[in-house]
Amino acid sequence: MTLTRIAAPEADPVSLAEVREQVRINSVDEDAVIARMIAAAVGRCDGPDGMIGRALITQTWRLTLDAFPAEIEIPLPPLQSVSSIIYLDGGGAEQTLSASVYQVIGVGGRDPARIHPAYGESWPATRAQPEAVAVTFVAGYGAGAADVPAAIRHEIEKAAADLYEFRELPDMHASIMAKLHDALLPYRVWTF
Repeated sequence: MTLTRIAAPEADPVSLAEVREQVRINSVDEDAVIARMIAAAVGRCDGPDGMIGRALITQTWRLTLDAFPAEIEIPLPPLQSVSSIIYLDGGGAEQTLSASVYQVIGVGGRDPARIHPAYGESWPATRAQPEAVAVTFVAGYGAGAADVPAAIRHEIEKAAADLYEFRELPDMHASIMAKLHDALLPYRVWTF
């Protein structure tokens, strides 16, 4: 299984203005530094490498598999939509699976969504090679910061502000990120 981001979010869950207000800075002189702190805090949370295993702002991903499993689990909730399922048939030709052949369960949910064959359908045979199946999907709470749960936004804002405040003390950064991790545990996607 491989997960590749196709389109990055067009916004951050918190803005420069919000973090500036948090650290009580009125000028834009420190915006580049604050932007780096926001990126660090968001990076600690968002996507497959983020500690909560979610997509925060709308983004497009491709999940590749070697074959069709009984059920395809789509990571990075909440899922907004499945754009396409493309596979290599037995002859090696690329085919697009009709949306009528599968059912998506859990769109917009807190947990990872799943894709099953629709009633009376089955997955087609694929060529026996790596990455024979590619699922392109859109995930995230929405296109704007206001779509992200307020608690997540608040903790990212606090972490970015703390990183800025203690930018001269890099030993503090691990502690700041640990506090962010602990605060966002209720939002973490748990897999077993």
